[in-house]
Amino acid sequence: MRILTISGGRFFSSRVRKLVEEVSGRIEVLENAVLFPESVEVEYGRFNAVSSVLLGPRIGARGSKYYTSGWLFNTSRKFVPEEGVLSSELPLVPAQYRVELDVPGSGRIELPGYRLKNGVLFLYITPSYRVTFPGDVLEAGNLEDYAQVSLKPLENGFEGAIALNLQKAGYADLLLLGKMVEDIVFFGSEQGRFTYEFIREPTLIISHEKVLSPRGLQKAMSGFIGLSGHGKFTLRLSVGKAREEMAFSVKLGME
Repeated sequence: MRILTISGGRFFSSRVRKLVEEVSGRIEVLENAVLFPESVEVEYGRFNAVSSVLLGPRIGARGSKYYTSGWLFNTSRKFVPEEGVLSSELPLVPAQYRVELDVPGSGRIELPGYRLKNGVLFLYITPSYRVTFPGDVLEAGNLEDYAQVSLKPLENGFEGAIALNLQKAGYADLLLLGKMVEDIVFFGSEQGRFTYEFIREPTLIISHEKVLSPRGLQKAMSGFIGLSGHGKFTLRLSVGKAREEMAFSVKLGME
């Protein structure tokens, strides 16, 4: 079990950081549960957060209207409770999640887990997947420029091979599209193979509802960029001016 503690940066209050650190020091983490020394009141539900870039770094003298030292984000956060729980053991029951992270930290996260009364969160990622494609081949193009992708589900994602016949187009590309983020699966002018893997390691995220954001999670995950999780996705194959899409689904492996 990978444990990520996200207590915020210098712009967040020391009170929030202390809450996260204090609670983190009281718990014991097992592969499928979080244990407290006493019973605690919590809510089980889902935490959703969306971040988009509001302003990026600009060139200019310090103090001018063109100077910023980093990225500024517009972030919305919401914990949606489903039920109240009073217990010293918080089971990490396999549940669907969604992570979409882009450069430089924009994106969206949808994570199951628990919220304490003081706002501290225990969210988790279950790496269990069942990928289902409506067909095993995706094609795009014409007699001059043509691309064919063969697809195969994997335990933690999918793989495939691409065959190309290019006369005018310089390349073909295959993109994975989410609700907010897209990622390159294949890009090139010659046939080849590709593999796209979702998050493989069970992960517990300890944070606060006022702190956690896609950018914060990305930093804690060593700069992870891409899409992972469950729900509907789309593959888009482009060659020249031709474009074809295939929607597919990812469910929990035990469903």
